[in-house]
Amino acid sequence: MSTENLIAQLVAAQRAGVKSVNGAAYAELDRTGAYEVQRGVMAALGEEPGLVKVGIAADGAGIVAPIYASRVGLSGSLTLPLGSIVGIEVEVAAVLGSDLSADTARQDEIDIVEAVDHYIVGIEVCGTRFVDRKLAGANGQLADGLACYGYVIDPAPREAGAEVENYDIVIEHNGTVIYSAPAKLPFDTPLSSLVAYAKAQQPAYPLKKGGIATLGSLCGMVPVPGPGTITARFGNHVLTVDFV
Repeated sequence: MSTENLIAQLVAAQRAGVKSVNGAAYAELDRTGAYEVQRGVMAALGEEPGLVKVGIAADGAGIVAPIYASRVGLSGSLTLPLGSIVGIEVEVAAVLGSDLSADTARQDEIDIVEAVDHYIVGIEVCGTRFVDRKLAGANGQLADGLACYGYVIDPAPREAGAEVENYDIVIEHNGTVIYSAPAKLPFDTPLSSLVAYAKAQQPAYPLKKGGIATLGSLCGMVPVPGPGTITARFGNHVLTVDFV
């Protein structure tokens, strides 16, 4: 199937707010092709990144996906449709205080740490356009934007920075606890995903001053049971988002 057709299917599902695309058609993409589809979908929808999600592929390379600005909002201000949503993740994100080029990042990792102005807490809302994400493989899921659908921000700087040890996460749905466990790092260190991506940046998603990069889930993906209010507590940060 052509790149144009792959893009068109994801765009149509996005506009309809449904999980309707056969992921098997995307399984043969290489990483370059996956990024081409990812960017093509964003352009066709007229979207721009509000922030980016960074991660690490199985081969150790840094990867990235945009979270569209139209679906980024402050805690308590965001209402999203449930149609294609599969769950939520509680995360720490880095807010950059200076530009960070790939060349600079490759020369000295301390420059990556120093580029971060502060850290914030957020809820990543995860959604997919695939009927079955597993059929798409790793690069197909990258083409689908790593299931990034939206993001809820607590703008207050986190005093503990990116450290998560000895902090619990509690998630409620309409007042009922659906998840409670200690926060756990998604990668080896709090900044592993940022370090990996900083060294291998995509031209469409440069790390610039004021930009936000969310570093990965601290609780895995927690399914959303249905319509209503999700409340996530992480240390002294409390975030809410409504689903309809």
